Amino acid sequence: MFVTDLDDTLYREVDYVYSGYKAIGKILEEDGIMPQTDVVDFLQSSENTARGFDDLAARLWLAHPGCRFTADWMVEVYRYHMPSIAPLPDVIPTLERLKAVGITIGIITDGRSVTQRSKIKALGLGEFVAPQNIIISEEVGADKTTSAPFETLASRNIGEEKFLYIGDNPAKDFHWPNMMGWTTVELRDCQKTNIHSQDIAVADEFRPQHIIDSFGMILKYLQYC
Repeated sequence: MFVTDLDDTLYREVDYVYSGYKAIGKILEEDGIMPQTDVVDFLQSSENTARGFDDLAARLWLAHPGCRFTADWMVEVYRYHMPSIAPLPDVIPTLERLKAVGITIGIITDGRSVTQRSKIKALGLGEFVAPQNIIISEEVGADKTTSAPFETLASRNIGEEKFLYIGDNPAKDFHWPNMMGWTTVELRDCQKTNIHSQDIAVADEFRPQHIIDSFGMILKYLQYC
């Protein structure tokens, strides 16, 4: 069985961040509060998303006392908007190839249910992954720092003898799959745009067994699925 992470593996998470900023800016522009481009530029210049929302809310409050556009409002728009994102160039052809040769595909991802499912819908992944094989941490009550998401998927596919998991974050993507005897593959952040750095020190059991430079290179490891 082929199992993949979502964020920074099937698409660039920075694109989701940008999409969320644009969604906030669109509403502020439509309400005559601030041009969308200015909103996006302001948020992108912040050290992180949370700080950006706080600073922008404070700026808006000074200009428009009592306005409804608080930091909490921005968080809600960001989390619940339908994102404008696209798969990495070789993701869809690779998934089509895996499906064509009869390999079952699954997704294991950390995050909120509504947010991650919006991403999955925007990326068109429902064509390749059966509903029961989409594992989202909020829905199973545990994230990838535990064995629960991986064990949940395995329990739903008891006929599968081999599992391969591809991800990007050595802090949490590979430890439990390694412990469970899965094959683990890291998609290298060649452009250094990932939200979570791969340049971290981790114990050997957290390291992937293989590293590839593009998603399509996973086809070399079909024997492990």
